[in-house]
Amino acid sequence: MEKQDQLLMKKQNKNLVLEIIKNQSPISRMEIAKITGMSPTSITRIVNELHLQGFVKETELVTSGVGRKAVLLDVCDDVFFTIGVEIDKFIIKIGIVNYVGEIVELRRIPRLESESYFETLEKVNMNLKELIEKNRIPHQRIIGIGVGLPGFIDNQNGVVKVSDQLKWKNVNLAEDLKQLTAFEVMIDNELKMKIVAEDFKGSAKNSHHAVLVGIGSGIGSAMILNGEIYRGDSNNAGEIGHTVINPTGNVCNCGKIGCLATYISEGAIVGDARKVKEIDSILDVFEAYRNGESWAHNLMDRTTTYIALAVSNILCLYNPEMIILSGDTIERLPEIKQPIEQKCDLYIWEPLKERVKIVYSQLGEHGVVLGAAIQIQNLLLDLE
Repeated sequence: MEKQDQLLMKKQNKNLVLEIIKNQSPISRMEIAKITGMSPTSITRIVNELHLQGFVKETELVTSGVGRKAVLLDVCDDVFFTIGVEIDKFIIKIGIVNYVGEIVELRRIPRLESESYFETLEKVNMNLKELIEKNRIPHQRIIGIGVGLPGFIDNQNGVVKVSDQLKWKNVNLAEDLKQLTAFEVMIDNELKMKIVAEDFKGSAKNSHHAVLVGIGSGIGSAMILNGEIYRGDSNNAGEIGHTVINPTGNVCNCGKIGCLATYISEGAIVGDARKVKEIDSILDVFEAYRNGESWAHNLMDRTTTYIALAVSNILCLYNPEMIILSGDTIERLPEIKQPIEQKCDLYIWEPLKERVKIVYSQLGEHGVVLGAAIQIQNLLLDLE
């Protein structure tokens, strides 16, 4: 037992040193020793091990006070890579992400609403192979694939229980994609992956309690509480799209009446817009809104009202320090930011309004891909 405890401590120390170098590079061995409280001898031993494994390199010399120059340490960003994949209703995004969380290349592939589950997987596999070959990345340096997609996802078993947008039900996505690609695969809800990215390098960085709200083909949320993703009992925490706001309202794809998604999702907006005018897509609604057409203003006024109500309810339930608004609707129609903020000011309970920050995603279309790649790195990177 004592030997196991010693091995665990060595492993934890090694991970700690690597994390410090990753986040504070370039940094000297002496600075790491001061931060960790470990002896310079221990730091030298750990750094030598990390160097041999290809994680750490020495960089330029700098003068440290008078006399000797200190050798600075940095991480090797190409020691390994992960793949982030976003699968949405009409688009697939695939990104190669290096060790420090930089997207080496991002590819967007159209997805047909009519294409089958296996056609989508083949499309992912083919484009993934092309990207790897194009960037000349050895397969042994790719440690896994992370996938973010909408719906009820059993992340522990790699199963898509239900995805209304993709029309998938009870599919073994992680195993099927692993069979095609020969890489380890992790899947999760797209918004949970997006908030991982926001926590890593976006609006939620350094925040212990944050909620991300995604508004687009559907509406949902994801939460970081006490610095960790809050999943609930079955990974469904945050599924605000299926909270009932009008029991005599519209019929939802889930079979219930009056779900929030039936008033805010782009499909719901388009459906109501077609009662007034012949349009092709949500972009036509946005154009009509910009042109001052009253029906479009009425629709988007209703949408911003329900968004503000959703924000108000989230604040009362979870009391986060920050709410991040994201998604295609806001990115493609940024003019609605001001109406949302005005209505949030109207509906949010006064004691909560004083402290909460309402901000917008800084990551745009990269969020899900980056978060999925970071999450698979977190799950699979295990330094011995």
